[in-house]
Amino acid sequence: MQDRATPEDQDRIELGHLSHDLSFVSRILRAHIVERNAPFFDAHGVAGGEVALLNLIGQNPGISQKGLAEVVVLKKSAITKLVNEMERNGLITRRKEGDDLRVNALHLTEGGQEKLARMRADMDALQSELLAVLSPAERGMLFELMWRLIDGLGGIPLTGHRSKS
Repeated sequence: MQDRATPEDQDRIELGHLSHDLSFVSRILRAHIVERNAPFFDAHGVAGGEVALLNLIGQNPGISQKGLAEVVVLKKSAITKLVNEMERNGLITRRKEGDDLRVNALHLTEGGQEKLARMRADMDALQSELLAVLSPAERGMLFELMWRLIDGLGGIPLTGHRSKS
């Protein structure tokens, strides 16, 4: 007589080699993060890319669109669309600075600074929620390993992401 599978067994999905496949695992993690971020985006009336760009421009006043595109690994056309929208919404300004007048230096407006400040506490709370299952040491290790992967894959030189161990 053959054993019958229980309903619990039927719901189990064997991952096999996929349990160690970076693309597969990171896709699942990203889906969960996007789901958890949705209420934040709704509450603040922002899109995911806009949050990253506001933070990066705030941290790097005068950054170029090309610099933003390199950091967030997006095509220049996608960055241009986001920057145009943020400028229309009064969050950023473009200025000609330096010798190359073809390059726009991006800066937060007062409204952009205020919006970023309003979001900051919620951003910190969301990070704490997402990382709650990890100890502080594990969090440090997670980010150290992710940045090592990014650096090893040819990421652009960035500052402020190295662990202080």
